[in-house]
Amino acid sequence: MSTSMKPIKLILLSVFSAAVLTLTGYQPVLAQHSTSQSLDLKNVKTLLADIQINAGTLKLTAHNTTKADARFTYTKDAWKPQVKYNGEPGQGMLSIKQPKEENTNMKDKDRNDWAIILPQEVATNLKLRMGAGETNVDLRGAKLNRVVVDAGAGEFNVNLANTSVSELDVNAGVGEVNLDLSGKRNNNLKASINGGIGSLNLVLPRETGVRVKVNGLGSLDNSGFKKQGGYYVNDMYGKTSHSLEITINGGLGNVELAMEK
Repeated sequence: MSTSMKPIKLILLSVFSAAVLTLTGYQPVLAQHSTSQSLDLKNVKTLLADIQINAGTLKLTAHNTTKADARFTYTKDAWKPQVKYNGEPGQGMLSIKQPKEENTNMKDKDRNDWAIILPQEVATNLKLRMGAGETNVDLRGAKLNRVVVDAGAGEFNVNLANTSVSELDVNAGVGEVNLDLSGKRNNNLKASINGGIGSLNLVLPRETGVRVKVNGLGSLDNSGFKKQGGYYVNDMYGKTSHSLEITINGGLGNVELAMEK
């Protein structure tokens, strides 16, 4: 009799254990991989940087350093970024890309976190492509020539305040894009922004002339700007030696123009 009861006890124990795991919300912890890379760019005058992440979180900053540093944390081996660098006298070409976009199918417990630091004093042409997730770019005060941004789905925060960027191209996707172009300008800026589905929020300088052309079907909040022909301008437009000329092709979302505080 006792022998025939053992399978029943084992079944009951398994059911009880599964119920406890469900009630406590336990989920198995996924293994994480971490890799890092560092490049010495002390002899580099100009840098071409191409960064592409398919999904996850990206933190990109500029520091007062001669090195480019990167740290990656991910839960799947297939997501390991490919880092390539080619150097010529005075110029470097840095590529950081995630292989095979179709393999980046993230679940709740998956991680794909990138933290990249670029040297602040190296004149940089930056191309940045983000698939889905959260991106925080803080390049305040950096020497930038041209910046191209392709934002996918999610939240995208880009701070280019007090930079030397002269050309800017932004393609917004689905979600929220916050772009800070405030601060002191020592050169002209020509920017083209294609809005997507969601919100596009721009912070613009108060003491430098700004002229914005807005096309599209979305709504517009232009507090602090006045209409001049087919443009929106601030009070300093036409009165400063440098200016920002911005064209926004709005999508189906909201565009907000805000003056720096």
